[in-house]
Amino acid sequence: MSLPRKENITLPSNHHNAVRLFRRLEQRLEGNVALRHVYHDHMLDSIRKKQVEIATSRQEIADEFYLPHHAVKKEKRGVAKWRIVFEGSSHEDHAPSLKDTLQMTPNLLPEILATLLRFRLHPVGIIGDIGQAFLQLSLNRRDRDLTRFFWYRIIKDEDENYDTTRKIKTYRFSRLPFGLTCTPFLLSATIRELADMYKAEFPTAAALVDNSTFMDDFAAGAENDDRVTSF
Repeated sequence: MSLPRKENITLPSNHHNAVRLFRRLEQRLEGNVALRHVYHDHMLDSIRKKQVEIATSRQEIADEFYLPHHAVKKEKRGVAKWRIVFEGSSHEDHAPSLKDTLQMTPNLLPEILATLLRFRLHPVGIIGDIGQAFLQLSLNRRDRDLTRFFWYRIIKDEDENYDTTRKIKTYRFSRLPFGLTCTPFLLSATIRELADMYKAEFPTAAALVDNSTFMDDFAAGAENDDRVTSF
């Protein structure tokens, strides 16, 4: 995936502001052990899955932008779920943010009411969820330095154990990060493209994927169990 950027806006580096915000995050993590463990586990998971990578030297790139980040907790039925949010709207004073430089993209999502009505027409329901949907999409190398962020260096020993050090490193996304203006469009466009690629081989399933996927949620139906397995 490539980020759809506007041609008439120059994006200056926000390195100074990103450093300041990371120092503030460090202070917050120092005072909250539980949050620190959540943060470390999440970042380690992203690194192990190769969703992020060590960034190249600043001298070797033309454009750069840093995404400050913070943790958000959502509770559902007494269970707390944490997510790290990367901020594409952060910027230096009197300078545009990454969000400001991205084009407004069309809405490719199907009409949600029509999707739900089609789902209810059938006696057998089929539902699904794409796990970490945006992070399934590889980000074009030309755009990766626009998604740089600070975190600590993580090392692995001979026993395959990981340790988070105190040395700050610059990372960047190798997959499409969640939260940018264009990410819903890029995900929907990818799903449509995949449905079109496989419509000859899987005509029924391809049509369902194209018409019954809302963001990362799938909801469709069939007349009976046999029909479900035949998809």
